[in-house]
Amino acid sequence: MEKEIDFEKHLKNAIQEERKLQVSFFDLVSKFEKKISNFDFENNSILISDYFYSGNGQKNIMKSLISENKVNKENCREYSTKEGNLKYDFKGVYFFLLDNKPFYVGISKGVIGRICQHLKGKNHNTSSLAYKLGLLRYEYLNNKKHLGKRKELNFVTEVEPVKQFLQKQKIAWISIDNDEELYLFEIYCSMKFKTILNSFETH
Repeated sequence: MEKEIDFEKHLKNAIQEERKLQVSFFDLVSKFEKKISNFDFENNSILISDYFYSGNGQKNIMKSLISENKVNKENCREYSTKEGNLKYDFKGVYFFLLDNKPFYVGISKGVIGRICQHLKGKNHNTSSLAYKLGLLRYEYLNNKKHLGKRKELNFVTEVEPVKQFLQKQKIAWISIDNDEELYLFEIYCSMKFKTILNSFETH
């Protein structure tokens, strides 16, 4: 009993301790407009089909992007996935582009790996962008929205075909290491470019 009381005191102290921030909220968001306004999407993007084609794996993609100075090696680091696998990648925000304008914004601790999932994933969760496009395809072909559960949309017939569209587009990214900045910047960019495929509703 006495140990439980001591633990409660410890718990109160632990949850009342303030989290240390690298940068204040105001300092972060005050720089967002300049950061994105100074970013040249046309000259800092790549054609997806040049790198993320079938048979070209993540390791080889990273090797090519680094050797061609598309990715700064200094921003890359080795990290462990939830499954315990070691990956070599960089943390940041990425943009899928149509005519050099973002139509989807995402963030990841492993940007190149996440892009590979969008383009090569085999289910609705890994290829979440393709799934959203698959919903648009279903609605167009059937003149009605898909009202079933996420997994009930046939991935092979409705989602896989839209990956051909994605292969024709471009992609760009910005390396960001600070987690708070990364999350806030994703929302900021999505609102700035009014990307209809982004949604921040809770589940």
